[in-house]
Amino acid sequence: MNPKNPWLKRCQLLGLSAAVCLPLAVQAVELVRWTDDAGRVYYGVATDVPARFAHRAEPATDPLPADTPTCERQWHAYAASAACFNTFRVVGGGLKPEAFEQCTEVPQPPPCN
Repeated sequence: MNPKNPWLKRCQLLGLSAAVCLPLAVQAVELVRWTDDAGRVYYGVATDVPARFAHRAEPATDPLPADTPTCERQWHAYAASAACFNTFRVVGGGLKPEAFEQCTEVPQPPPCN
């Protein structure tokens, strides 16, 4: 190999850049939940929260009130899981592999009665 090959230098530089930037891209996703004026609960990342509801946003990992029914707890866990995975979606609907390292997969629970 020719050590002065410009393509080789570019590939090496690209590999070095990827090695430096990849740890920055794979960070824990901090999910929040907020409630709208109608009482509906939403999950997403902090940038998803509409400005008028920002004061209602709290970490999605905060415990729910003690009197929250089991069925609602299951749906909250499912919604938080879906919101986490949504942050790793790519064009075409696929998921980045790191989604499975950062998110907990929760199956859809049965409807509440």
